[in-house]
Amino acid sequence: MKKHFLFLLVFAVLVAACKKDEGFYNEFNDGQEWTDNQAGNGNEPQTNENNEDGSLTLYEVTGDAIAKIKDYEVPQSLLTYQQDYAKHQEIWDFVTRLLPLEERDKIGQFEVFHGGGEVLGYVTPVNENDLSKWRFGLAIDAAEQLDGIDFKNLFTYVAIHEYGHVLTLNDGQVMAGSEAGCNNYFPGEGCSRSNSYINRMFELGWKDIYREFDENNPEPFYEKYKDRFVTDYAATNPAEDIAEVFAFFITQENKPDASNIANQKIRLLYEFPELVDLRNKIRSTGSTVALRAGSWRENPLYGKFKICGRKGCLH
Repeated sequence: MKKHFLFLLVFAVLVAACKKDEGFYNEFNDGQEWTDNQAGNGNEPQTNENNEDGSLTLYEVTGDAIAKIKDYEVPQSLLTYQQDYAKHQEIWDFVTRLLPLEERDKIGQFEVFHGGGEVLGYVTPVNENDLSKWRFGLAIDAAEQLDGIDFKNLFTYVAIHEYGHVLTLNDGQVMAGSEAGCNNYFPGEGCSRSNSYINRMFELGWKDIYREFDENNPEPFYEKYKDRFVTDYAATNPAEDIAEVFAFFITQENKPDASNIANQKIRLLYEFPELVDLRNKIRSTGSTVALRAGSWRENPLYGKFKICGRKGCLH
């Protein structure tokens, strides 16, 4: 199963290649016999060999409410974080204040994990063959300033970025399946629909240069075409690009000019009335102080780390 992570890495900006689904699944397979479609009673910790991804607790989402599915087996060093269920609820409450209820219908599970100072959040389909429900994960060690919605806050930006993946990769936008016969952009989960957000953005800013893109070494690609990307991280792949574009679309105060393709990507989202409506709803819940381009990097948390790229197919 593919996971889409947002990483932080101390002192360096690294963009890693996207692995094939099989390799990624093996890397993050937690060794559980419990499967995603089996609801546990929430009382017994589940086997999670080595717990390399820092998973703490998994919840089922029903509207605004969450109910514990299971605790993962964790090392002693993470037990305090796992047992801080009040903080788990606080993080989820933050999500419900940020994202309108009707816009969260694709989020079927919520996971709290410890990012180890590197991982901020991730999303992945609950079932890799069904893109209608997604698992939404946020790092408890990165969760700060949860009492309000401030668009200059890094954690707010992370939550918006991760939701951008759910928005652009769900079953209404992408048809689950293999790449064979796909005539539109193929993000990995399936074939994007012709008028999907991600395919439209791919045609605008990627299609004419995609043959030059080397997923194993994207930095030269970014340096050559940096006026096409809102951040260096956006050049990781089109899926990361649109998540970053969506975050800028939500957090920037005004619609940008069309002076470069990076701005044109943001302007593209204004062409969808439903996205403009979503933007207005999200912004009405937050601080009136909007995010300047790049200003979230001034956040003290970000001062400890730098965004890096993907470990496997991560968003």
